[in-house]
Amino acid sequence: MITTLMIYFKTSQVVPGKGDAWMYYECDDDQTVRRYMTLIPDTGELDKVPNPFIKKLQRPDMLQPCEQEEFYRHWPPEETNGAQSATQDVVKDQLKKDGVRARMHFDPNMTVQEAMFVHPQVAEVFAAFHLGGCSSCGISEIETVAQVCMGYGVDIAMLLEVLEGLMDDMPDPANKNETTKADEKVANVE
Repeated sequence: MITTLMIYFKTSQVVPGKGDAWMYYECDDDQTVRRYMTLIPDTGELDKVPNPFIKKLQRPDMLQPCEQEEFYRHWPPEETNGAQSATQDVVKDQLKKDGVRARMHFDPNMTVQEAMFVHPQVAEVFAAFHLGGCSSCGISEIETVAQVCMGYGVDIAMLLEVLEGLMDDMPDPANKNETTKADEKVANVE
């Protein structure tokens, strides 16, 4: 039987009005993320992600080493096989039930960093929701959009709708004849 050496990391950031939010990562020895969680001790909020969308640590140099016992204190190994559903999965199911349109470009499970690469104005949207942009509401680029929304009490459906709206003005690269709404507005003025 081959045993995989597991390594553990943690990082924290202050969430205004809630205290410190701690992100814990359980990884294989090659830094492949097996599962991770976000814990806000002062409020008791705990978001467990047993099958993460992101499989590699984005910035391991920004993380602190963590002991296995500390990770297991909040998420014992017997809960690894789906005994606990992740808050992100619950959010995704609720969005579907609420009839929120399918996300073509943004997803609750993508990291903040991935979202920033989708459109140049994503940072402005996050700042408008008071998610980053000032020293008292900084967010970590390695957190998922769902984790950031949970930590700051932001309506995830609303944030995703605004982010998706950014893409309404982007041309489809597959259709070279397509004009954007901005192009149409300029044409109407002329």
